[in-house]
Amino acid sequence: MPRRHPKKPPKDLDLSHHFRLLTEIETPFDPTALFSQQNPTELEIGTGKGMFLTSASSSTPERNFLGIEVSAGYARMAASRLAASSVTNGVVIHGDAMHLVRHGLPNASLSGLHVYFPDPWWKARHRKRRILNPEFLQHAGRILQTGSQFHIWTDVEEYFNEAVLVVNNTLLFGKASNESAGDLENKYRTHFERRSRLAGDPVWRAVFTRNEKPPQQNRLIAKLPHHFIASPHTTKVL
Repeated sequence: MPRRHPKKPPKDLDLSHHFRLLTEIETPFDPTALFSQQNPTELEIGTGKGMFLTSASSSTPERNFLGIEVSAGYARMAASRLAASSVTNGVVIHGDAMHLVRHGLPNASLSGLHVYFPDPWWKARHRKRRILNPEFLQHAGRILQTGSQFHIWTDVEEYFNEAVLVVNNTLLFGKASNESAGDLENKYRTHFERRSRLAGDPVWRAVFTRNEKPPQQNRLIAKLPHHFIASPHTTKVL
């Protein structure tokens, strides 16, 4: 389903503390420098309308939450939600997430990473555009601190299976654990999750913990075996 056109922020809403352009940030940079508090910082890839970023920053004031969104309209929409909530620990960057993780963030600069419902790029010729690819996942291990968590959620089983196996192949993370949707039936982390669950569609969720292994440059990624199987709420390799 294509994205709806994002709502424009109110003209009188000040986004200067919550919206940044990646092209105007000198890289590499310390992500905590974008916030008023020097707290542990987590990154969300693809903020969309900003549901997760707004709820996380509001409920966890002791941590900073940075989001990056390739769509300028949605980045501004997410920033407007943060501004309207009057939080100081949430910032949205408009730009290319792959460029950010490849060139913008130093080693061990993040205390958490979130990728929720990434574009599956269905056509074979477009699969190279998927964000959960070997290069991105190697950088994910590089920019995450030891003991921090990496969350992956998607409503596409094939994409989930592939991503989990490639994460495992980096050897930078512990074994995937199941992640709960939440304690309340009406508690949603993103708009995509709400749409999927209300439609009765399965959602595959996994959380990985960064281990102490140092990242290796140019590590070869093994081909994906056909016998990898994952259920909507469990991760299993046969």
